[in-house]
Amino acid sequence: MKYTDITGKKIGLLTVIGRAKDSETCKNSSWLCKCECGNTKVVSRCSLRNSEKKGFRASCGCLKYASRNFTHSMSKTRLYHEWLSMRNRCYKSQPKDYKSYEGRGITVCDEWKDDFVSFMDWALSNGYAEDLSLDRIDVNNGYSPDNCRWITIEEQQRNRRDTIHIFFEGRDWCLKSLCEHINFPYKTAHQRYTAAKKKGIEITVEKLFRPIDKSKISYKFRTS
Repeated sequence: MKYTDITGKKIGLLTVIGRAKDSETCKNSSWLCKCECGNTKVVSRCSLRNSEKKGFRASCGCLKYASRNFTHSMSKTRLYHEWLSMRNRCYKSQPKDYKSYEGRGITVCDEWKDDFVSFMDWALSNGYAEDLSLDRIDVNNGYSPDNCRWITIEEQQRNRRDTIHIFFEGRDWCLKSLCEHINFPYKTAHQRYTAAKKKGIEITVEKLFRPIDKSKISYKFRTS
């Protein structure tokens, strides 16, 4: 059988090492390939050609395991669920999240989309910790190594497109964090902010946090 030598060719995660013994049930040549995960596998030339032609990420099978939550014994870790959540927000978002992600064209880069290990390597090399969350630096762009970072929940709230910012005590606060700081009901402050903005009324700290009940107002903050 005549065939083209494809030794050294890289297709997806596979690199062709050399010709393998052809299968009796396959009419195509067979090739021994090494996957980026370290495993080797014999793959038919037909399968390699289809993966290359259709843009599939050929692998030894590790990508299929990743999609089934069996990725390198990490499926029960918080980091793995961060990866799953990132993908779900972009491709399987709930109705309430659709406009913020899928509806805006927010995607996951090819390097991470189907490869948890690649995401994990980046995360562990870029400050990942159990108390931090994945955040996009530019909220108008997708998830990729150059547009993501690990930050605290408070920092993430400040970076949201719909975050309400209030200047208080010489610094910029997101409304929720400020309410927690001065022990004031967030729901009340948010309703007052929304109502004032709708009516075109000037929004001030004094108006937002005016006492609801003097017996319940925070000792940290009082308005005149």
